[in-house]
Amino acid sequence: MFLFAVESAGFLDQAKELFENNLINWILLVVGLVYLYNKFVPPLFVKREESIKAALADAAEAKRQGQEFLAEQKKRIENAEAEQKQILADARHLADQLKMQMEAQAKSDAAQLLTKIEQQIANERQSAVTELRQAAAAASIKLTEQILPSLLDGEAKAKLLNQFMEQLDSMSEPGQTFSANLETSRK
Repeated sequence: MFLFAVESAGFLDQAKELFENNLINWILLVVGLVYLYNKFVPPLFVKREESIKAALADAAEAKRQGQEFLAEQKKRIENAEAEQKQILADARHLADQLKMQMEAQAKSDAAQLLTKIEQQIANERQSAVTELRQAAAAASIKLTEQILPSLLDGEAKAKLLNQFMEQLDSMSEPGQTFSANLETSRK
């Protein structure tokens, strides 16, 4: 019927022939299917196996890259934390140095200011002493001018004049008296 249709005489013969034809048809069908299966399915399985292996290899590579990236990010985080600590330590150290420098500068400025103030006080003291001396000298001269004429009479004036002349004579050249020079110059 299928491939080998034959005319038959009897039912039994017909059934036998049908069975033989069907069996042959079934065997041919199975052999054909097996042939087609062996020809087309193994390459499909091979391609599928290769694609699965490639996908697994890609997944393994992606996993490896992910782990490397994760390790790198962990290192960066650790380095960032260490760098943060280093920056804080450097900032504290710099702040301490600046504080010490500012304290030293303040002490230096205070010492310079104290020196200037002491110098100004000494100058003002010297100026005040000088002014007091001048005032005292001026006051003593005025008092002397006012009191001396009333204290000195003619005899005291002559005595003072003689003492003054003697002192001048002792200061002049030996053998020559200032009073003799004065008398000569009066003539």
